[in-house]
Amino acid sequence: MQSPVIVLNTSKQRETGHRAQMSNIAAGKTVADVVRTCLGPRAMLKMLLDPMGGITLTNDGFAILRECEVAHPAAKSMIELSRTQDDEVGDGTTSVIILAGEMLAISAPFLERKIHPVVILRAFQKALDDAQTILREIAVPVDTNDREKMLGLIKSAIGTKFVSRWNDLMCNLALTAVQTVVRRTADFESADTEAQAPNTTSTAAAGASASAADASDKTTADTAAADSVADAADTQTPANAETAAVSSATAAASDAANSAAPDVDVREIDIKRFVRVEKVPGGEIEESRVLDGVMINKDVVHPKMRRHIENPRIILLDCPLEYKKGESQTNIEITRESDWTRVLEIEEEQIRTMCEKIAALKPDLVITEKGVSDLAQHYLVKENITALRRMRKTDNNRIARATGATIVSSVDELKEQDVGTSCGLFSVDKIGDEYFSFLTKCKNPKACTILLRGPGKDTLNEIDRNLQDAMCVARNVLFSPYLCPGGGATEMALSVQLAQRAKSDIDGIEQWPYAGVAEAMEVIPRTLIQNGGGNAIRTLTELRAKHAAGQTTWGVDGEKGVPADMNDYGVWEPLAVKLQTIKTAIDSASLLLRVDDIVSGTSKKSE
Repeated sequence: MQSPVIVLNTSKQRETGHRAQMSNIAAGKTVADVVRTCLGPRAMLKMLLDPMGGITLTNDGFAILRECEVAHPAAKSMIELSRTQDDEVGDGTTSVIILAGEMLAISAPFLERKIHPVVILRAFQKALDDAQTILREIAVPVDTNDREKMLGLIKSAIGTKFVSRWNDLMCNLALTAVQTVVRRTADFESADTEAQAPNTTSTAAAGASASAADASDKTTADTAAADSVADAADTQTPANAETAAVSSATAAASDAANSAAPDVDVREIDIKRFVRVEKVPGGEIEESRVLDGVMINKDVVHPKMRRHIENPRIILLDCPLEYKKGESQTNIEITRESDWTRVLEIEEEQIRTMCEKIAALKPDLVITEKGVSDLAQHYLVKENITALRRMRKTDNNRIARATGATIVSSVDELKEQDVGTSCGLFSVDKIGDEYFSFLTKCKNPKACTILLRGPGKDTLNEIDRNLQDAMCVARNVLFSPYLCPGGGATEMALSVQLAQRAKSDIDGIEQWPYAGVAEAMEVIPRTLIQNGGGNAIRTLTELRAKHAAGQTTWGVDGEKGVPADMNDYGVWEPLAVKLQTIKTAIDSASLLLRVDDIVSGTSKKSE
C-alpha cells in the first residue's frame, strides 16, 4: 500500500469540509451575540479596557468590535464587515453584524441536511435581489429642505445612542454642520469661473484650480459611489423572464418614486475633511455649538499682536517666515569682520523683504503651516499684522474653504485674489486652560467646527462617535432622499413578503434557504422586542398579521417592546443604510459559507 503524502505542515491547525463550515458559523454567531444587546433605544453599554489602560464606554457596534481582539478568521471577517458599513454609510453597524450572524445561523440546518453550499448561495442571491426590490417599493421620498423632517430623521438615528438625552441639541448640531459643508453644482460652477478668470495665471492660482479639479473629480467619484448604493437593485442581472418582468416593474415604480422625490442637486458632502469636532472638557453639554467658521487650538505668536479683529484680511501660507537655511551643511570662510556683519545683515534683509511683500497686501492676519522667526514677528507687529504659526495642513484647508483665501507656497507669488475676506471676526478666547483662535461670522463658509463641551474625556468621545453617526445619516439622506420605516418595520416587511414569494415563485430545494432568509430578517424586530423587555413571540405574531394585511409601516416600539405604527411613532431610516445593511450581511454570509478549508498560520497548542 502506498504511504500517504503529507503536503501541509502537520504542526499547523487545519479544519476541512463540514467542520470548517460549522466553525465559521459558530464564530459568526458569537460575534453577533457580543453586540446583540446594543440594538435599540434600550441598548446596553459595553465597557472595554484597551492594552494601554484606556477605557472605551459605548454601544456603537463598530467601536466595540474594533476594540475586540479575535483569533478566528471568520470572526475577523465579521468585524471587517462592521468597518465597511461604518465607512460606507456610517450607521447600522450593529444591525449588519446581527443580521449576518443570523444568516449564518439559519444556514446550519441546511448544511446538516447535506444541501450543497452553492444551492444555498443561489437562493440567498435571489432573496437579496427581491429584498432590494421590496425595499425600493416601501421607501418614501423626503423633502430635504424641510428642517423638521430632517431633524426627526436624525433623532430616530441617535435615539438609540448615549446622547439621546440631548436629542434636540445633537440633531441641530449634526444637521447644521452637514448643511454648512454641502456643495451643490452652483458652488462648483462659481469656483470654475473664478479659476478661469484672466488674471489668475500665477502658479498659486494654477494650484488652486488644480485642487478645485481634484475636488470635482473626488465629488464625481463620491456621487457615483452614492448612486451605486442607491441603484444596487437595478444592477442585478435578471435570472429568467419572470425576474426580468419583476425588475422592469420595479424600475417603473422606482421612476415614479424618483419623479415624486425632490430634485436634490448635491455634489459633495465631505464631513471628514471640512467638519472638525473640537472636544474641550469642562462646562456643560448644553454649551456645545456649531461655529460658522473655524476654531483652532492656537494663540498669536507675539503678545503685542491684536487678538480681536473685525472683517480681517487673511493670508494663508505654506512656507516658513524664517531665514532660508541651506539644504546641506554649508561652510563659509570669513576673513574680515565686516563680512561677518554683512552675512547677518543679509539674513535680516531676507526676512524684512518677506514681511514687506506680505505687508504690501495690507493683511490683518497671516497664518502659516511653518515657523515664524522672532525677527519676522517684530516686523509684523510693526505693521500691525497678527500671525499664527505651525498650523496643521487639515486646519489650513478648512480655513481656506471658510474664508475664501488661497494657500500660497511662497510670499513672492502673493496676489490680491489670494487674500481671504469672507471672515467676519477673528478673536482669541480662553476656554478652560487653553487659548483658542476663532475665525467666525464667515459668509457661506462651506467648512465648520463643532465645539463640544462635556464633563469628561470618555463622555466627549462617546458624544463624538454618536455625532458622526448623526452627520452620516444626514449626508445619506441629502444624497439619496428616500426613507424606510424604522423600528424593525422594514425587516418585518421583507420577512413577510419574502416568505410569500418563497411559496409562490421559488421551486425545488432553493425554496428552503430562500424562506430561511425571510426568517433571518425577523432577528432585528425580535432583538428590539427582547431588549425592550417585551414578549417576542406574541409581538412578532401581531406584526406578521399586520404586514400580511399590507400595513408595512408597523414595527416595534423599542422603549416598551410592543408593536407601533412608525407613521405615528416617527422612526424612519435612510434607504441607503438599509440597502447597504442587507447587501453587506447577505454577501458576507455567502462568502463565509463558501469556505470549506481553514488552515491556520498558528501552530497547534503543545500537548
